[in-house]
Amino acid sequence: MQPSTSDTLPPVFVINRLKDNHRRADMIERLAKIGLSPTFIEAVDGYQLDIENLPEYDREKRRRYFGKDLKAGEIGCLLSHRKIYEKMVTENISTALILEDDVFFAEDFKDVLEDIQSTSLHWDLIRFVGHGKVFDTGFRRLAALRHEYSITRVPTSPSGAYAYLLTKDGASRLLRFMQKNWVPVDIIHSRAWQTGLETLLILPSPATPDLDGPSTIGDERFEKAKQITGVTKFLHPFYRFWYKLSNGAGKRLLYLLTWFKDRKSVIH
Repeated sequence: MQPSTSDTLPPVFVINRLKDNHRRADMIERLAKIGLSPTFIEAVDGYQLDIENLPEYDREKRRRYFGKDLKAGEIGCLLSHRKIYEKMVTENISTALILEDDVFFAEDFKDVLEDIQSTSLHWDLIRFVGHGKVFDTGFRRLAALRHEYSITRVPTSPSGAYAYLLTKDGASRLLRFMQKNWVPVDIIHSRAWQTGLETLLILPSPATPDLDGPSTIGDERFEKAKQITGVTKFLHPFYRFWYKLSNGAGKRLLYLLTWFKDRKSVIH
């Protein structure tokens, strides 16, 4: 689906828990400074869910591949994003800017949005995940935007779902992969070879996460202790090896296969 080229910017959806009033106020202020007005989407509180019996969670698959469960905060985050995708499909929203409530913006962020909307480049998902080593292994510059920004394709699978643009077609396809979940939402975003979404990044990113503040997802997701026994524990190393192998091969193969298409747009 090709994004609209009209002057109308997409709606801005911000995921926020009702109790996090200070985060909501901060996002209103930050977005107002760059000329954007948000619609807040009430976050799903994973800590209020019965995780073990949740129909949207594939606990056995998660444990086979990772040796531990998704945490309540991760599941709540995933279902919160899915809630917006369902809204986009149901309400026929062609494109949306989706944000978590801990994002900082460059002063020219709105200009980047306007330029993306007017580009002839096809995309389904544009991720603002330029922190860390995302671009260290190379990238293709596909379209130039104002203020020295570029739309790019990378050969990696970066994490982060704090800020991105999504089309309705992209939302519809993501929903197919989110009926029974075993990885966090940002990992689903990064597996473009599986979802089939035309997934691109902005370099440099005009949106960055608040890495210093507390996370509503919770830091327990970084715990490395395994939670498996018996046959699952025996098979886990084999599943884990296959996950890493297929993940590495998938992202590199996709980067290779898109070379012919991209060469018509690449900016040197």
